[in-house]
Amino acid sequence: MNEEYAEKIVGFPLFQGFTLAGARMLLECGEVKEYSPDEVLFKEGDLPTVVLLVLTGKMQVFVERQGRELVLTDVGPGTILGELALLCGIRRSASVRTSEKSAALQWSATAFRHLLLSNVWLSERIFKESLRTLIEKERALIDTLTRSQTGGKLTE
Repeated sequence: MNEEYAEKIVGFPLFQGFTLAGARMLLECGEVKEYSPDEVLFKEGDLPTVVLLVLTGKMQVFVERQGRELVLTDVGPGTILGELALLCGIRRSASVRTSEKSAALQWSATAFRHLLLSNVWLSERIFKESLRTLIEKERALIDTLTRSQTGGKLTE
């Protein structure tokens, strides 16, 4: 089964250029876990202890506000989850649950830091992806705030 996951990893845009040997090394540094639909993997406010790479299936990132769940995004294979909380040493900013049967490669905090420190190329890719995601979220927030202040019309 890990060989199938190694082949999936080399197909993910984040790991473009990785060899099967490199993907196997990523798998050896962590543990593949399979999840049923609706399993909560992280809870908002939890201390970060692991980072996940979604291998199969779909997951939802969500928060609870005023007794309601707000889905922030749906993610699929090739997405890394939980890295920013771990790297920044802050509590989880959102919860994550599976929306269908899924599998993820789970790295402990120590293993993830070791991967980043031992592979500059991987570190750069992960940091770029994380920052790109943050910038996209910031732009979406600015657009939402602008719309709310202009009665729903986005002005230039």
